[in-house]
Amino acid sequence: MQQSRLRAIYLLVFISIILSVHQWFNVEKQYSLHEYPKGIGYPHTTYVDVEETGPVPIPVPVPPPPPLPVLCQPNECSTGKWVFRTSNPSGPGPFTSLSQVQSVYANLWHPPWEKCPVIYDPVTGREFDEEEESDAEREEKKKLEGERFIESLNWEWAPDRGLLLDYDPVEFVVRLLKSPGGLVLIGDSITRQHWHAIYYTFRHLNITFDSNPKHLPLADHPNVEQFVLSKSSAMTKILQAKAGVPQSRMERPFFTLFEDHMLLSEEEILEITKKNTMEGFNWNHKWRRVDKWEDHLKWLTMPRDGEEEAVGEDTLIMINTGAHWSSHELSMLRAPTDAEERLLVTDTYTNMIDLVIARLSPFSRTSIYYRSTAPGHPQCNISQIPQSESEYEYEYENLVQRLQDMGTNPGDKKARIRWDWDLFEVHNGIWRRKIEGMERQGGTYDISEGMEAEQGQLTGAKWYYFDIWDMSLQRPDAHEQPGKDCLHWCLPSVFDEWTKLFHHRVRLEESKNESQDLSGL
Repeated sequence: MQQSRLRAIYLLVFISIILSVHQWFNVEKQYSLHEYPKGIGYPHTTYVDVEETGPVPIPVPVPPPPPLPVLCQPNECSTGKWVFRTSNPSGPGPFTSLSQVQSVYANLWHPPWEKCPVIYDPVTGREFDEEEESDAEREEKKKLEGERFIESLNWEWAPDRGLLLDYDPVEFVVRLLKSPGGLVLIGDSITRQHWHAIYYTFRHLNITFDSNPKHLPLADHPNVEQFVLSKSSAMTKILQAKAGVPQSRMERPFFTLFEDHMLLSEEEILEITKKNTMEGFNWNHKWRRVDKWEDHLKWLTMPRDGEEEAVGEDTLIMINTGAHWSSHELSMLRAPTDAEERLLVTDTYTNMIDLVIARLSPFSRTSIYYRSTAPGHPQCNISQIPQSESEYEYEYENLVQRLQDMGTNPGDKKARIRWDWDLFEVHNGIWRRKIEGMERQGGTYDISEGMEAEQGQLTGAKWYYFDIWDMSLQRPDAHEQPGKDCLHWCLPSVFDEWTKLFHHRVRLEESKNESQDLSGL
């Protein structure tokens, strides 16, 4: 009996073991990740075939991009096109008459602009001759020049993306008073043209000023213009109240021009060219200049005791030199070929840039905008309206040949080639790269070390590249004397748009350090 009971117990134990092993294999088969046909259960329900297709990605919603700012940003504003006016300051629509334009630009101090010169008769192609013109021809020429003036102002710059801030001359002068030296323009005759167009916007709003009052340094210099607001003007009192500056600030210029075509003295130019100068060659600096202009600039930009709180903005400097740095002007440079001479010009130009940057970078409380050199347009007389950038870029590829074609004899053709207008863009690129290098480092250029300063190491001038190349490239129609002078511009045409762009850029850059950041608008 006892043995039968033991056999029954052993049998039950054996059956239990067999059942447990069988259950274990079923569970392991169902949940294992080993290689066999997949069963039901975790984790196989999350994947389709791990080996054959890989895991099925779980869709992640992509957030929408942040909205673009309403205003064009510094790297955008100079890319765009010229559009025909749909309104003007006097009402809707484009300008339609000379009297309408003159009413918009009217002021109490200067005769209104009335023309953009016409050199050639559009019907006969013959050059107008003032000495031989009949009264009828003279009247016809006057009519054509008025029409050309109106047409030049019926185009406005429109960035491809974003809007430009409105330019308010009163607000701009108030901003200039809040800095020790206001706005200083330094450069050649095109810079003088721009200076003229800017101060005309002040005159239009009855902002009156005295030029070179005797108490100022360089008051008698023929190439220096310093504007101090007139003490007797009611508008001056309004501007001072808006700016909140002391009377001591009102004694100094708010707008200054140094007409210095090459930015360096004759001695400095000879020094940076001496290794490539033909022995015995006598070269003279024949262009307008203001020797040691940087010393007077230092005086203008210097903060004054007692003005620390009210006069705390940067002095603004817009500087340019370009057209005179050519084989034609630097005639002391000699090399076996024209191409090698052009390389010497660019090498000399680079040395000039380094000298100017080193000289101005230590200035504190100063924002320096290098304004790119504007293009010249050979045969600008054939253009009546703005051209698209792509249209003129195609024509610009033949720039040297087109310049040569304008020559009237072999000597003239050779001279025109040596104007080196095709180097303008090359030289602009050198300025751009050097300034962008300084912006990346957050400092100013340390010429003694030959490299950009470390971030935060210097607290000198802030440098910016102010690009007007593309917008000016599209305006072959707006030059001063089509067929004769295709480098200077008819006033105020493109200069008014340069000014709007400059005002916009200054506001954007300065807003970065204010509680209201315009870059997001």
